[in-house]
Amino acid sequence: MSTINFYNESKDFIRMYNCTEKAEIAISRLENSTGITEEQVVMYQDYLFKQAPQIVQQFIDMNRLQLMPLLVRHRVIRKSNILQFTEYAREKRKMDMLSYLMDVGNQLRTRPKDMGVVPKFTPGKSSLSGFVKKQDYSRSEPGDIVWLGRISMPWKVLENKSGRLLLLSEYVLDCLPFEDFYDPFYFSMSFDRTRWPFSTIRRHINNEFYPSLLSEEEKQRVVPVYISSDDTLTFVGGPEAKEDRMFLLSKMEAEKYLKTEKDRMAPVTSFATRSMLYNHFETYAYWWLRTPGQYSVEKMYVLDGTITSDNSIVGGDHFNYLGVRPAFYYRY
Repeated sequence: MSTINFYNESKDFIRMYNCTEKAEIAISRLENSTGITEEQVVMYQDYLFKQAPQIVQQFIDMNRLQLMPLLVRHRVIRKSNILQFTEYAREKRKMDMLSYLMDVGNQLRTRPKDMGVVPKFTPGKSSLSGFVKKQDYSRSEPGDIVWLGRISMPWKVLENKSGRLLLLSEYVLDCLPFEDFYDPFYFSMSFDRTRWPFSTIRRHINNEFYPSLLSEEEKQRVVPVYISSDDTLTFVGGPEAKEDRMFLLSKMEAEKYLKTEKDRMAPVTSFATRSMLYNHFETYAYWWLRTPGQYSVEKMYVLDGTITSDNSIVGGDHFNYLGVRPAFYYRY
């Protein structure tokens, strides 16, 4: 079986629409830069530098205080613009942000060398080895982005518990039917093909996504799970459950880990748009969950951040292909 390139780091970064999402991708990649190229370092640094006013103001509006030290480290917040952001935080009455920025401004004036600012990378003059480092997965928190893969790609941390991470693809990686009723293997079978254990999308994810996305070393750290017909996920096999390495989130898991509609929005890769996405999405896509819908022939999915099963007849001619965001457990 040939390896599928579901993700193109440079191309898919350029395609991203949202400023804060792009900033988080850029910062997380520069912080975890194993396998990065010179061109990609320049791409991320240039984006952060050129979009600095918009990036910082949006993070101030969102109260993303935990990201501010990284914005300082990567020269998004710097001596030349700190006053602008301090005044903006004051106008918006973001007191925690204001206090932090005032403190940073004092440090930039009095002891800038202690701030740990990353120098601008210049091809042919700077050493790429100074940027390359691995992320400490044990310190990852929900909402963080980690980079894993045969081709490094971003995964959102949903949970860090008992020495393992629950990871979800930051992107919608492909566009597939939940059940392919024309698949010759399934065509003559009598079981309920709208259930996860018997679905063709499960077979695609474990037979195509899993081998293509992760390196051989990373596959050794993937924790197998078992999902039964009633949608229950466990780490111990049962009489009905089948073993999976990758899977789709359930409705309950999506609500638990992605609490807001914005959290559930996901940019789509160029690979996924090679074929039809419902309504021909260019930046964001609807994406499948594994939970049955209100009726037995329907499946849950995420529509513009809302979880629903409206009109999602599996195999229906008008509603067959939606986005895929694989998830898996990773032992560190």
